[in-house]
Amino acid sequence: MRNLYTRRTELSNRGTIRVKDSSGRLIYLLVGKWGLSPGVLSVYDVTGKRLAEIKQRTLGFFPKFDLYDKRHHVGSLRRYYGISHEMLFVKGLNWFIIGNLMTFNYKVYHGRQCIMTISEVQTATGTALEFHIAEQADEPLCFCIAAILDHWARLDLKAKNKAYYGKLAW
Repeated sequence: MRNLYTRRTELSNRGTIRVKDSSGRLIYLLVGKWGLSPGVLSVYDVTGKRLAEIKQRTLGFFPKFDLYDKRHHVGSLRRYYGISHEMLFVKGLNWFIIGNLMTFNYKVYHGRQCIMTISEVQTATGTALEFHIAEQADEPLCFCIAAILDHWARLDLKAKNKAYYGKLAW
């Protein structure tokens, strides 16, 4: 198991996201964007080989995302109405995600085995996300899931800010 890092601000940006190891070497590039049209985010290794992809299949309040590993459909992810936003299930992979959207601390399980943990850490250059992923083969899919979690966290934060500031009367 190795520790991988990315800047939290990069996950929400459109364009290229860099993932580095603890020595600062570039390991993966995440390329893509989300928007009004169905979005796609792809994970590439440093040689340019596409390893994984997540595609937004539906739009709306509870969009559905399909996960691809080496161009093969392996699962889907979506939020469900009435279920806590901190618990998600990846169909097909049978991964259970539990965590907190605001602090961005997550754990992903397959049964009792921990597949991945994500936590925010402070570094000399600012806030970074630290990833502990049990199997190197799962890393590209885990980064696809992390990008979606960050997307949802930012949407929830915007909604809470709008609700709060909308109640203020001058």
